[in-house]
Amino acid sequence: MQTAFIRTQLPVTRPASSSRPKSVALRSSGVIKPQAFFKLGSKPVEEKKEEVKEQPKNKLNIFSSFQKDDDVVGFRFDPSMQRWVRAPHLKADRLEMTVQPLSGAAYTVWPVMHTYLTGKKLKTIDQDAALALMKKGAYLVDVRLGIDFEKEHAVGAVSVPLFRITAGNEQWDKIKRVVMAGLNMRATERDPAFIDNMLKAVGGNKRKKVIVMCSVGGTLDTVVRVASTGKKTETDKDRAFGRETRSLKACYELMRAGFTDVVHLQGGLCEWRHEGYPIEP
Repeated sequence: MQTAFIRTQLPVTRPASSSRPKSVALRSSGVIKPQAFFKLGSKPVEEKKEEVKEQPKNKLNIFSSFQKDDDVVGFRFDPSMQRWVRAPHLKADRLEMTVQPLSGAAYTVWPVMHTYLTGKKLKTIDQDAALALMKKGAYLVDVRLGIDFEKEHAVGAVSVPLFRITAGNEQWDKIKRVVMAGLNMRATERDPAFIDNMLKAVGGNKRKKVIVMCSVGGTLDTVVRVASTGKKTETDKDRAFGRETRSLKACYELMRAGFTDVVHLQGGLCEWRHEGYPIEP
């Protein structure tokens, strides 16, 4: 006589000292349970329900000006690919919208910025359009580090860095400087005076036309385009939230601060130089 089997699940408890990493973005998900087999007619083991603590809603709501929280696309950071990916099952009140680094001030995560900028329909312009606007009084603002601006910059640009060299002297500031020096890079942090410096650069008028540029430009686009025709083909899985750059982040900061006429320069200084537009010094 053959014995029949049915499939059920066993509850699993993890030791308190487990060092297995957990995703911050997926903090509300349960523990994965292995499967086991039992003879038909035997008493199944009752599954213990895991208690899920209610998470407080995120008080930051930057979406209210153009859409509801329920319409916000969920997201999480994929450490294996080092990129942001979409996670539709996560609601707005379950998302970490800001990050507090060990060194420097807290900042808004890129997917939130991307959602805001696309919702506000931020415009990206090419070099010819930028020059035409500059002749009409627009400001071309370079948000790279000041020391990089001094080496070379687009003719007519003004320097208003979004980041600065790490200025703190706490333990993690020192560690950050040592680590970055080992990588032959500079330790930087957000400049808390960025908006004030921008106001000084434009004469205190938030209604002035501002063209924001950095090294490479970046994009809000999430689709693949055919270079010869410019037609959209399909969603780029590697670009779920475009390509983040300092110029796009600066556009977000400016628009959130009340600047009403902000545009973004395509390709940044790299494309400006490549296309033969004037550079100084």
